[in-house]
Amino acid sequence: MNVIFTLGEKRKQKQWKYQRSMLRSLSVNEMKKDIQRRFFAHSIEETVSQLYLQDFCLDIGIDAYLLGAEYARFGYHGESEFAVMQRCAGEISAQIEHTAAQFTAWMNLDEAQAEVYKEVATGYIYEWWRKGFDEGKKKYQLKLH
Repeated sequence: MNVIFTLGEKRKQKQWKYQRSMLRSLSVNEMKKDIQRRFFAHSIEETVSQLYLQDFCLDIGIDAYLLGAEYARFGYHGESEFAVMQRCAGEISAQIEHTAAQFTAWMNLDEAQAEVYKEVATGYIYEWWRKGFDEGKKKYQLKLH
């Protein structure tokens, strides 16, 4: 029995394999500590909204990490980190806006507080994008992609 794959299926399988290998080098505990430090340092008790937002931030952080890893091939081929970041600026911006909107909705923030959380989200997403980018470049340099 012969199995025939389309080019799209083959690409998707290769992407999933690469993402799984990248996730092996990601420290979820480190990301959770970063979330706690950045977003909830002032909070003492855990509420339902805080637990939801922590999980949400974890998902967004993983997405940012994988996005950085996906674009690492451009860095490996000589583009600067800034230039590569400009390639996916729309996706990064969407993640930042989505994160800020979640915090604004769940925590009933006013405009000034929402702006503060947007800046925090920006730093968080860029940090994890950069970590994925650096780790992805290492994999490309070691030919582990």
